[in-house]
Amino acid sequence: MPRNLCISVEKVAGESVRRTLLRLDLFDNTRRIKTTVDAVLIPISHRPRPDELTALRDIGRVKVVSADLPPASARPKDLVEVLDGKLPPHLLAQLPKSYDTVGDIVVLEFLSSDLDPHKKEIGEAIMDLHPSVRTVLLKTGKVNGEFRVPHLEVLAGMERFDTIHTEYGMSFKVDLSKVYFSPRLGFERHRVASSVSDGETVLDMFAGVGPFSLMIAKRSKAKVYSIDLNPDAIRLLRENIELNKLRGEVIPICDDARRVSRQLSGVADRIIMNLPASSLTFLDAASEDLKSGGGIIHIYVFATDEPSIKAERAFRDAAERVFRRYEIRGVRVVKPVAPKEWQVALDVWALK
Repeated sequence: MPRNLCISVEKVAGESVRRTLLRLDLFDNTRRIKTTVDAVLIPISHRPRPDELTALRDIGRVKVVSADLPPASARPKDLVEVLDGKLPPHLLAQLPKSYDTVGDIVVLEFLSSDLDPHKKEIGEAIMDLHPSVRTVLLKTGKVNGEFRVPHLEVLAGMERFDTIHTEYGMSFKVDLSKVYFSPRLGFERHRVASSVSDGETVLDMFAGVGPFSLMIAKRSKAKVYSIDLNPDAIRLLRENIELNKLRGEVIPICDDARRVSRQLSGVADRIIMNLPASSLTFLDAASEDLKSGGGIIHIYVFATDEPSIKAERAFRDAAERVFRRYEIRGVRVVKPVAPKEWQVALDVWALK
């Protein structure tokens, strides 16, 4: 296998392609990324399979090329290497294995109480490990409240919470102190958007800054009603509409999803319900929005052990009281959210 294979991609999509290559286990970390006048060259470890190439081309115009790239410098691979010798072994074992990156901000979900005295040092180590990171934040409480906004503490870097996050060739303005946003839903947003056809009318009932809505409108000539109660989320959504080139139309609505549902009765071919803690309590409102011939609902719930089975059972219990007919067409575990708790996506056809 040639050792000089690269992906050439336009600069605007470079970071999204790099992250996708990491997810596909295609990124070659022995060579450095190179920027030319009009493209980014990203080293790959082997020639992409057809399905991998399709996933990359969904992000931007990519080509597989040959290029001599300089070797990567000997950088630490993880936090353990950075902090080896600075923390005792029993604390090295407790370091987080992963964390979320939103634009140029890293967000740590949790640190053990044993690590609390070293949290500033850990934040600085993350910045050493990732030179493009400008701020490291720690969640200090659960996402709660009317607007689902976490409590955050600055561990290292600039004291700021706003950034621009890129995924699949799109850009989203985010302020983590004012809105909820999860980069770990990137593939899920892409998956749902890829299933929408031109001409559909979609309701995004809990839209936030609009990542589901905008990705749909970029990929299809759909009309998307994007609803959120948080005025900061809707303000950022409006900015994100201007930031991205869309084929479809996104209509921001700052209001309660249940109240809006009464105004949009019978318009929706498809509904997105990404409010896992309470989405099932909004099924009656969603049913009012579906067209008379039925439609698709993408609903997200939290579930514990055997999450697919538990999530499906919880949906059926709620749906029996709401729909005349329904069919669960897919169940997917999206991500862990706590020890022995997961976020689960259900794709459902339903008739009100």
